[in-house]
Amino acid sequence: MSENHLAIANVPIQQWGELYTPEEALNAGTVFQDLNMPFFATESVMGTTNPIANDTGSLGASREQQDREQLMTKINQISFFLDDLTLYLDTHEKDAKALKLYHEKSQECAELKKQFAQKFYPLTKLCVLHCEKGETGFCLQDGPMPWEGACV
Repeated sequence: MSENHLAIANVPIQQWGELYTPEEALNAGTVFQDLNMPFFATESVMGTTNPIANDTGSLGASREQQDREQLMTKINQISFFLDDLTLYLDTHEKDAKALKLYHEKSQECAELKKQFAQKFYPLTKLCVLHCEKGETGFCLQDGPMPWEGACV
């Protein structure tokens, strides 16, 4: 191959801009509205229904199952929001707005996981202390195994 340069990449540094809500971000695939660039110009991700982030509830599911799924959806939405913020903070580590939002959402996520553990079962080993029998026994096995289906 010759030593000619075929292309030079020019990637602008991402700027802080308008953000989606955690509910919208998971469906859009990004927290940042400026980064939401569907493949086709007429495509609108926000108009689609994402089975991971919907609040419609499962048909025929018990009230307890619906409560679990609703809380799990909130945890997924906040966790995705935090993951995307983390990527931004990797290159903008001193951005005060982003850091403040990251700390707020981290606390919100921890509180949601604590609620889930207290009401149902721990999602991670760090949530064991919050479950009902966390001080008298190891309750990590109280929840279903991932291959058993759903978040029941």
